[in-house]
Amino acid sequence: MRIPDTELLEEIGLTLYERKSLITLMIFGVADAAAICREGGIPTSKIYRSMEKLAQLGLILAQPTRPKMYTALPPDTVADRIVEIVRERAERFAANAGELRRVLASLPGRVRGKYLFTDLALGTESHVKRHLAHLAAAQKRILSYMERGDLDAIDQAVDGGFPILRRIARNATEKKVRHQVVFGFSYQTAPRLLEFLKKHSAEIHHFTGVRYSGELGHPFHVIDEDMVVLPLDHPFVPEGRFASLLIRDRDLAKSLTDGFEELWRKAMKNLQEINFDPRGSHEARAAE
Repeated sequence: MRIPDTELLEEIGLTLYERKSLITLMIFGVADAAAICREGGIPTSKIYRSMEKLAQLGLILAQPTRPKMYTALPPDTVADRIVEIVRERAERFAANAGELRRVLASLPGRVRGKYLFTDLALGTESHVKRHLAHLAAAQKRILSYMERGDLDAIDQAVDGGFPILRRIARNATEKKVRHQVVFGFSYQTAPRLLEFLKKHSAEIHHFTGVRYSGELGHPFHVIDEDMVVLPLDHPFVPEGRFASLLIRDRDLAKSLTDGFEELWRKAMKNLQEINFDPRGSHEARAAE
């Protein structure tokens, strides 16, 4: 006889032979160990321990006869008992969760090790849709240092129908996210920066602070307290931006946050060369 295997019974810790024993007995109603072994394909070395466990769980009844007989319970009774067992285990686990947290937290850092989540996105489109999209899910704060490559990548995405700036602005407005931005520029790229600010003035109106720096470096974004986006550019690549890294690591985020704050202190609040603030002069002074 082919005995169907019910994987759901694994949820209460029943082994394969225990599950087969239960199903076989429910088919026959009443049977001894030999019959259950024969019809269910269960080794004789496994049957008595299996039946003892099923009886202890309240899923079958054992009759102290010679030979020992086993009786199945009604299907509804068995199903209700299984649900009860699962619920009891869940309640015990929940009750001990506090102790589990304490034990895990007490493990020395060397034992726990350090795990970094890193994702590599190749190409400008993936950079924006997979990595910059996380800026639109920020909860508290975004720190952004952007250069010419960032402006080009965002423009390309927006022109292609992916309104990344609008999504970031909507989330920041709804959740009151602080978004500080430093734009890195040179005299050669200043006109491009001015063009970008004018083109997207409505979408970047949510910025809580904007400053400008002539110290060109490596663009980055810090999202909340533990997520970092590191764009990767190269002059030999036609598009400039060939990839980006998304890294979830508090230590790295803290280092970049410290660097951003130092850059923020040194950066210019106004630019004579650009003479433009997307938020308006009154709001810009208030934000500062």
